[in-house]
Amino acid sequence: MKKLSVLFACAVLFAACAGNKNILNERMSKYPAEKYITRIAAAPTKAAARAAALEDLKKLFDGVPLSEGSEIRRQSILARASVVQWWRDKATDRFYAIAALERAGAQTTMRPFYASIDARLEAIVQRMDGEQDKFARLRSAMAMQPLLEQRENLDREFRLLSFDSGAFNEDRLFVFRTAYNKAFSDIRINAKLTGTGDLAVKTHLVDALNRLGFSVGENMTSADIELSIDTRVTHTTSKRVDGLFWADSTATIALKDLETGGVFATFDKFGRDGSGRAEEAQRRSMIAVGADSAPIIKQRILEYIQRR
Repeated sequence: MKKLSVLFACAVLFAACAGNKNILNERMSKYPAEKYITRIAAAPTKAAARAAALEDLKKLFDGVPLSEGSEIRRQSILARASVVQWWRDKATDRFYAIAALERAGAQTTMRPFYASIDARLEAIVQRMDGEQDKFARLRSAMAMQPLLEQRENLDREFRLLSFDSGAFNEDRLFVFRTAYNKAFSDIRINAKLTGTGDLAVKTHLVDALNRLGFSVGENMTSADIELSIDTRVTHTTSKRVDGLFWADSTATIALKDLETGGVFATFDKFGRDGSGRAEEAQRRSMIAVGADSAPIIKQRILEYIQRR
């Protein structure tokens, strides 16, 4: 997108400055893309051209959603932008202006906003490194989540200022993310699936929970939590549409702490879907049950670990 914007600006400028095709290179040579973010504008007057170039540059963050503190932060960054070149094209009697924002200076403005977040994340990671209890490590990881979200909001802005679209201090961010992900993957969940539709729901549900970060599988040794899912399926033929089968599926789900032996959560989940074949209706309804159950299971586990 950056390259397209630059190419479009170049095309406009070359077309407007016929007879002097070196003008763009001459004007822009002092502001290479790896060091500056630039915008070019044309208008009937010098003041209008300058204002338009600056206004265009100040749209830099328009595609990034606002987050806490972002308005003040963006104002501080964009205050560094200025009109660095302007000239009149005698052939058309129009004025041109270049507005520029130095990448390094803008990135420096963002550093203080990272400082407090990274310091808190660093403290949590150090605490996790010395913690033997995996449930305590997961509680620490849960405390990291809002900080990582805040940092992600910062990085959306920082990437716009980076020539390579990189995040701020990516090596440090990798350490934070690794600690966070490991705390989740250290929790081993043994899944016991029984009932009518156990085969249909198995792969979808286990994969979904693994994607949420936990280590989930069947017949796992040294598991921390046992997930029991018993499914029941009833087929009925639709009276409104000839030949369409509906499958009503119910899953009874229980979560047990294998260290204490206590069941800490139970709930039922219902799914319904239709198809021209009874087997396909059953498969679809069980996939729906699995998809709806996965985030609830994660929520119940995290709620339990918070109070454990």
